[in-house]
Amino acid sequence: MARTKESEPWSELATLEASVARTLARGYALRGEERYFRERALAALRARAEAQGYEPCLHDVERETEASDFRLAQLIDDLSGGGLFAARRLVVVRNPGELLKKVDGEDSPLTRALLAFLASSGDPGTIVLSDPSLRADHAVVKALLARGGLAPAFRKLYDSPPPWKPDPLQAELVQWTLRRARELGCTLSAEQALFVSAATGNDLAALDDQLETLKASGARDPRASVRWVAGGTPWNVAEQLLAGDLARSLSGIEALFRGGFQEKSGKRLLEPAALALMLIGALQRGAGQSLALLGGEAEPGGAPAQRERAVAVAKGRSVAAWRAFQQELAELERALKTGSEVDASAFARLALRWKRGNARAAAGGRR
Repeated sequence: MARTKESEPWSELATLEASVARTLARGYALRGEERYFRERALAALRARAEAQGYEPCLHDVERETEASDFRLAQLIDDLSGGGLFAARRLVVVRNPGELLKKVDGEDSPLTRALLAFLASSGDPGTIVLSDPSLRADHAVVKALLARGGLAPAFRKLYDSPPPWKPDPLQAELVQWTLRRARELGCTLSAEQALFVSAATGNDLAALDDQLETLKASGARDPRASVRWVAGGTPWNVAEQLLAGDLARSLSGIEALFRGGFQEKSGKRLLEPAALALMLIGALQRGAGQSLALLGGEAEPGGAPAQRERAVAVAKGRSVAAWRAFQQELAELERALKTGSEVDASAFARLALRWKRGNARAAAGGRR
C-alpha cells in the first residue's frame, strides 16, 4: 500500500482493519518504528484468521541460542509444509529484518521460503511480517503487494506541531490522544490531552495505559491520576546541552533519567548506567561534528535550518573549548566503565559548566 504524503498512521491502521474485515490477503508487511500500531494491526489479523480457522504459527526472530525459542528451520518448515491441524496457516514473523538480507548477493533462505509461499498456486494461508526497518522495495514486500497484500508504514507520531500550525494542540500526538480517548469512552478536552501526552511522552502503549487508568479513576482532572513518566531521548538532550540551552538541557536530563528511554523494541530502558553511556556517546558525536565543522573537514547534513544550527553551535565555542569538552566526556566515560556512579547530577554539572563557557570545571575540575 503506497502511503500518501498526507497519510497518518491511524489512517493506515483503519485502512488495514477495513480490508481485513472483508478478507485476508496472502501477505502483509507491518513496517515502521511505531510498534503500537504494528501490534494493533497484528491483533486484527490474528482475530480474523482465528475466526476463519487458520492454524497460527508464531515466530519472534532472535539469535538462535539455547535460551531462544526461535528456530529458522521451524519457520521455513511452517512456510513450506502443510498445516498440522488446518488447511491454511497464519505465519507471523516478528523482527525478520536480519534474516531477509541478501547472502553473498543472493536471496537469503528465509526470503526464498517467503517468496515460494507467496507464489503458491494453492491457498496455504497468510504471512505477516512485522519489522520496524523492513523496506518497501524488498522483494518479499513487492511480492505480497502483487498478491493483493498491504504494507503499511507506521511511523512515530509527531509530538511537535507543524510549522504552518504552531499551536501545540495541533501536534499529531495530542490529536491521537484525543482520538484514542474517545474510542475508550474517556472525555478529555484538547488542553487535557496535551497534558496527558506531555506527561507520558511519545509512547502510545504507555498513553493507552494512562487513558485506561484515567477512565477507571473517573477523575475529571488528569493531573489527579496521570503520572508524569515522560523521558527525553539522549540525542535531544545532547543537542540542547551542546547548544548551551541550560533550561531545556536540565529538564531533558531529569526527564531522561526519571522516565527512561523507549527502545525500538518497545521496551523502556531505565538503567542509569546504560542511559549515561548513550548520552555520553551522543555528546561525543556532537562535539566531534563541531570540531570537524570548525576545521573544514565536514559539511553539516539535514535540512537548511538544521545545517545553520549545527554551524552556529560549532562556531559558538573555540577549538580549545570543544577539545576540553571532549576530555570531560572521556573522564565521564572512564568513570562509568570503572564502576563509578555517573547519574543525572553529573550531566547537570556538565551542562552548567558548559553554559558558563568553560568545559573544564571553573572550581578546580570535576569532582
